[in-house]
Amino acid sequence: MNVRKVLKKLALSLVATLGLLVVSELVLRAAEPGPFTFLDRSPYLPDEALHHVHAKNFSGAWDGSYYETNSRGWRGPEFEPTLAPGELRVVALGDSCTFGKAVEEDATWPRQLESLLRAGPEAPRSVLVANLGVNGYSGKDYAHAFLTQALALRPQIVAIGYNINDFPNVVRQTDAQVFHNKQNLRAMISSSWREELGKLALFRALRALYYDSNRERDFARMEELATSAGDEAHTSPERMKLEEERLREVVKACRAIDAKVVLFLFPYESQVHLDTYSDGPIKAVEQLARGAQVEFLDMLGPFRAAARASDPPRRLFNRGDRYHPNAEGYTIVARELEKFIAARGWAKLPE
Repeated sequence: MNVRKVLKKLALSLVATLGLLVVSELVLRAAEPGPFTFLDRSPYLPDEALHHVHAKNFSGAWDGSYYETNSRGWRGPEFEPTLAPGELRVVALGDSCTFGKAVEEDATWPRQLESLLRAGPEAPRSVLVANLGVNGYSGKDYAHAFLTQALALRPQIVAIGYNINDFPNVVRQTDAQVFHNKQNLRAMISSSWREELGKLALFRALRALYYDSNRERDFARMEELATSAGDEAHTSPERMKLEEERLREVVKACRAIDAKVVLFLFPYESQVHLDTYSDGPIKAVEQLARGAQVEFLDMLGPFRAAARASDPPRRLFNRGDRYHPNAEGYTIVARELEKFIAARGWAKLPE
C-alpha cells in the first residue's frame, strides 16, 4: 500500500467535501429571504427592562431572517408621524410572529395590513403601521414596549398578537412533550451549540428537513396528547391574572388617547391541520380580552378554512416550523384584521 497515495486521496476527499459544504451554505443563504449575506450578525442589544431590543438602523441576516430596522429599532421603514388630522397610526405588538420570522419585510402582517388599509374605499389620507414585534417577547414585554416606545405616537389602533408560548396551556404542554423530549434532536444538542450552529444556513435547512420528515408522526402524537389532556389543568389562573393586569396597563393608556385595542392569538400548525385540537388557549386569551374589556379576534377559524380549502391542506407555516406563519399565513392575519377594523369603523378619522 502506498501511504502517500492514500493520504493524497483522503486530502482530496476532504477538500471536495469542504468545498461541497461551502457551496451548499452559499446556495442556501442565497435562497433565504432578504439580500445575500456571507455571515449572520445578531440584531439584538441587551436591555435592562426587556429581554433585548433591536439595534437601531440595523441591516443583516440572523437565524433565517433578514433584519432591517429603522432609527427606532423597529422592523420596517422610518416611522415619522405628523399627528395631523387624517393620519391613521397603528401599532402592532407581539413576538417573532409579529416581527415576521423568515419572511420578507413586505410579507409581514403589519406591512400587509398597512397596504390593505391604504387601499380601502374610505382610506385615510395617510396610514402608518409600526411593527414592534421582537423575537422572544411576551405579555410583559408587549406592555413595556408600548408604554415606553409607542404611546407618545398617539396611535388610534393597537393590535396585539399573542402566541401560545406566552402563557401555560395544553397546546404549549403537548408541544413541549413532542418537540422537547429527551429523544428529540433538539434535546440532544446543547443550547450553546444550537445557537452557534443556528448561524449556518446549512444547519437551518437540515433542521427544517428533520422536522418536516417527522411531521406526520409529530402531528399524530400532538393529536393524541391534545385529546387525552384537559384544557383547564394546563392553564394557570394566576398567570392569566397577571397577563390581564399587564394588558389593563396598555388599555388604560390607550383609552387616555382614545385608541382602540384588539387582541388575537396566533394558531399553532397542529391546531390548523389536526381534526382534533384543543381550543383551551383560544378561550384563555378570549377571557383575557374580556377581562380587560377589549376586542378579541379569532384567527384559528380563518387559518383552518384556508388550509382545508385544498387537498392536501395548504401550508401556512414556514417549513420545519410549527408556529411561525409563512407569507400566505401572514396574509390571512392582515386580511382578518383589516376586515375587523373596517367593520367597526376604526379607520374612519375625523377631518
